[in-house]
Amino acid sequence: MSITKNILIVSPTRIGLTETFIRAHIDRLNGTIYYLYGWDLDFKNEAGQSLLEVYKPKLGITDRLKKILPHHLYFKIDLKNKAKLTKEALIERYIRDNNISTVLAEYGTAGSFIAPICVKLQIPLIVHFHGIDASSFRTIERFKQGYKYMFENAYKIIAVSRAMSLALQDIGCPDYKIVLNTYGPHPDYTEVAVDYESDYLISVGRHTYKKAPYLTILAFKKVLEKLPNLKLKMIGDGELFDVSQNLVKSLGLEDSVLLLGSLERKYIIEHLRTAFLFVQHSLVAHNGDSEGTPVGIIEAMAAGLPVVSTFHAGIPDVVEHEETGLLVKENDIDAMADAMIKMANDRALVKEFGFKGKEKITSKYTMENHLATINDIISEL
Repeated sequence: MSITKNILIVSPTRIGLTETFIRAHIDRLNGTIYYLYGWDLDFKNEAGQSLLEVYKPKLGITDRLKKILPHHLYFKIDLKNKAKLTKEALIERYIRDNNISTVLAEYGTAGSFIAPICVKLQIPLIVHFHGIDASSFRTIERFKQGYKYMFENAYKIIAVSRAMSLALQDIGCPDYKIVLNTYGPHPDYTEVAVDYESDYLISVGRHTYKKAPYLTILAFKKVLEKLPNLKLKMIGDGELFDVSQNLVKSLGLEDSVLLLGSLERKYIIEHLRTAFLFVQHSLVAHNGDSEGTPVGIIEAMAAGLPVVSTFHAGIPDVVEHEETGLLVKENDIDAMADAMIKMANDRALVKEFGFKGKEKITSKYTMENHLATINDIISEL
């Protein structure tokens, strides 16, 4: 008879619409799942309530007692309780109160924060890296010592691509602790029937430096010079969204490039149905930030869309060049434009690549396989 484990999932920030993989961990991993988020152990629960708010009323002195007790007595009690309200003490109490048996840290930064507590309480720690946490120069430098301690004490470290696995080894993670486990798409994407005769290309991803949406737009402008009937839908927001808007406006592409902002999954799927090709020009950002394996690409392939993207990070792991899509060098917008034109002009190739991509994702990179790998790690403990 199997025993249900209590698993605490922690992340440095509250999960967003695009972090579907973390939501799947919370909703679908085996066990009773608890979730907290916060930077440097300033944790909140999913309702947004801080641990300080949860525990302070249970430790504090009521106004009634303050009226009854001499000042020096409740002052001493307050000092004693203050020690119980440190960030570390609060998370330790939360772990004990909920009988947590395993901690899964989403992002290396969260793992670094909570590793000392896991060691103190002798609770196994699994750390799931995702991208920026394994590539940003600033993050790696800032968390150098924390990562070293975490790598020494964590049970397993999960990487989402071969490139990330090598990057983690370069910053000190022992090879034997690394588990390669690429994301899987939500099952809804496998039910999509795309339109291979459509005039729409689509991009789904945040407008960030490593996804370089402005390069996708510039490449598409070159496409329009030969194929003016095509249109590009771009789903997502982010720090470069205004840059994308201004670029589209300055190039006079308002009728050809549709910036749709951030959308929920059901709306993303509706837009995927209207497209024949997925495009994304990922690259290594100026600060070192790099992709893990972009979930948007995996979801698009699951829907049956071929991909035009770059030889970057984990993308070649899932997009086989000239088999399920076309890949170009980072920053080469001419090559990207040529790849988009080639696909638009050969719909038989579009269909062939789309079918092969869907088969690859549904056989190898399923959400079930992704979750099973994590469940297998937890079951070993």
